[in-house]
Amino acid sequence: MKQQYFRLLLNRPVSLLALLLLAFAACSSSSSPPDSSSSPPGSSSPPPGSSPSPPVVGADTGAIAYVRCSTGDIHVISPDGTGDRVLWTIPQPFVYPAYELAWRPDGRELAFSSGHEQACSWYDSDVYVIGPTGTGYRRVTNSPACAALAGLPKGSVTVNVNNYTTSLVWVYVQGAPSIKTVLGGYVGTVTFDDVADFGPGVHQPSIGIGGLDRFTSYPPYADVQPGQTVPGGNLTIGQYSGFRGFGAGKVSWKADGSALAYGLRTNSAITQIPANPPYGSIGADLPVVEQGKPGLVAWGSTLATKDQYLYSSYMSIFKKDVGGIYLNTMGDASGGTQVVLFYDYSAEYVHDIEWLPDGSGFLFTKFHVELGYFSDIYEYNFATQKITQLTPSLNDEKSDGGARGLSISPDGQQIVFERAVYLSDTPSSLWIINRDGSNMHKLADDAGRPAWRQIP
Repeated sequence: MKQQYFRLLLNRPVSLLALLLLAFAACSSSSSPPDSSSSPPGSSSPPPGSSPSPPVVGADTGAIAYVRCSTGDIHVISPDGTGDRVLWTIPQPFVYPAYELAWRPDGRELAFSSGHEQACSWYDSDVYVIGPTGTGYRRVTNSPACAALAGLPKGSVTVNVNNYTTSLVWVYVQGAPSIKTVLGGYVGTVTFDDVADFGPGVHQPSIGIGGLDRFTSYPPYADVQPGQTVPGGNLTIGQYSGFRGFGAGKVSWKADGSALAYGLRTNSAITQIPANPPYGSIGADLPVVEQGKPGLVAWGSTLATKDQYLYSSYMSIFKKDVGGIYLNTMGDASGGTQVVLFYDYSAEYVHDIEWLPDGSGFLFTKFHVELGYFSDIYEYNFATQKITQLTPSLNDEKSDGGARGLSISPDGQQIVFERAVYLSDTPSSLWIINRDGSNMHKLADDAGRPAWRQIP
């Protein structure tokens, strides 16, 4: 765990482009770069291309989870638009609704990333799971959830704080019952009482919070001891030393349900974490290409591809044409093969990536400029290495807007996707389209971040 804290310190510079893209999201999910194909490893047979007619709605069509943009609540709806119900209600009004949703492959849990518990976490957004009936809520990253802290043994932690700004900031130690306020110019020690002990040898770091920025601390991190006071390291807050988007964004389940992967919204790492991790864990980094700026991640969709993952990267000023979509396998330190290339300064980036259910390829939504701003859905086929545009050039600035987050039906024949207007506060809407590009129709207004799966 210590190793990842140090890695985050080394990756302090945040891509300006990434921050701008985050600011553009309404209820839409967004992340990386563009297109031009390259050479990839193969998988299995090519995807079906003939016109699939809309299926008869029934148990086989599954259920679509989505975020209601106006409330931040998570809903579940049938693909025919019936049976809309609230699955999870956000505890308090929050400026950002859930960033991403992903059903476990067996449909027994829905993972989502959200910032609703950011006042009691090292991250400003964490990965959570909840069952299909609304029970079984728990936090995965930086666990446990806030409410579970009360039942753990308690100790005290002292943190050396240097606030070299003129602004009021908050300070938090992982496991503390609440944040503490530090005035601008303060230099001294802040003591936290009743800090939950996550167990022997578990380091519980402190964090500074100033607006949208988070300021990481330096060792020694606290190893809380029940009934004792221990040192909690050093926290230095400077005017431009913070991270913005320091938390989980895109989330994906491993095909066997044993682990999840998530992308940091700083676009500095993609991380895997067990489905039931020990307290305080943030997981371990997945390898990416040298100088990569990873944002999105998606585990392979079949048991045969469960150790493979797709990820996106923004461009880097230190390496030419590093932007794109990559396919890698766990244990391959090279970061894998670039299957879709994004040329530097092409003004293209990717909003979402999803594997096809049979592992034969993947879908992605790409922002592109063609005498206007557009965001469309594309399909990449591993066997042919071809990219096919599926949506009819959706204008990002007009009508219902361009494509954002997406999810594919359990049978692989339909796609549900979010549409939003670029640089607008207009609520997103959900649409369904056949995989051959036919029968595009609206499913729901005021809705985004879809996840489609058969559920019990």
